[in-house]
Amino acid sequence: MSTSSSAERSIILSSRHHVLYIAFAELMYSITFVFLGFFLLFTLGSELLDDDAVSLYLLVFAYFFLGVSTVLGIYGALRRSRRLVSMFSSMTLAQLLFGLASGIYCLTVLFNNPGDIINAYLRHRCSSLNVITRSFCERTPMVQYFTLALFIQIWFTQLFGLYCSQVYIQELLNEQGDAMKEADYDYDAPYHGEY
Repeated sequence: MSTSSSAERSIILSSRHHVLYIAFAELMYSITFVFLGFFLLFTLGSELLDDDAVSLYLLVFAYFFLGVSTVLGIYGALRRSRRLVSMFSSMTLAQLLFGLASGIYCLTVLFNNPGDIINAYLRHRCSSLNVITRSFCERTPMVQYFTLALFIQIWFTQLFGLYCSQVYIQELLNEQGDAMKEADYDYDAPYHGEY
């Protein structure tokens, strides 16, 4: 085995591992967001305003879709399948765009001050809930900035995941091209003129 091919293989293994790590991190984020969304939908229930419920349903849908695409990415990287990793990359890009739109809507709803009357109403309705659920219900600054930090982390993770998956796809294409060249050289048919 030559030195250049072993160096190329170590790069491929490295980018393959990056895709695996990023896809696994995205899967953890999606599980966290889906769990958090369902938790808030079921615990707050009637205390939710209509805008809150819509933003939570969008959040659950967007990150469920991300979870499905990350499973494809993990499986594609494990099997070294260019098609599955390409599909993972495309689905991650689509989810990133939808996630940005739904996340901005969710953050707008979360940071929007609904007014003194609605704030007093929320405090009264949320007073019987536990501390964590009450914090989400009352839209405390801690919850606002925690949610903002989670969204920013997942968006940057997805951008890095797109980059890593594109690098890995290109390396798989190069590896496939090198294999084709080797197959061409191994072909011992006689040459009968120009094509």
